[in-house]
Amino acid sequence: MKANAILGVFLIIILSACSSSSQTVVTNETIFQGEGKYWTVKYIYNPERYEEKKVNWIEIHLKGSKLSEDDLKNIDIELETRDGLITGNVGDMVTKINGNSILFLVGTVNNVTYKEDEYKITIKFGYKTDVIKLQV
Repeated sequence: MKANAILGVFLIIILSACSSSSQTVVTNETIFQGEGKYWTVKYIYNPERYEEKKVNWIEIHLKGSKLSEDDLKNIDIELETRDGLITGNVGDMVTKINGNSILFLVGTVNNVTYKEDEYKITIKFGYKTDVIKLQV
């Protein structure tokens, strides 16, 4: 009986150790980035900005073409995270344009952000669609 109790405690400890997460919480500004056929993308996670305003920036850069203000309403995005999906039209967002790069704000993405997180962003612009994985 005593041996069974010791074995049970030992198994609980082993199982707990195996299921514990070794993820690193992001404490400084961190850039998750990726590249597709038409776009390069950066999700710029700043924990201070997030705590204060619950938003962070995404920067998308169109390869090889010129962007205008009018193009914004033709760009749809889907950002998939482990906690959910954010969708929207870039023309409806707070944006900054610099040449072929567009910065826009996104709201809450994950309850906690880890360096090991991966994001998947789908960008639709006219007939061009890119699905891009973002990582540190």
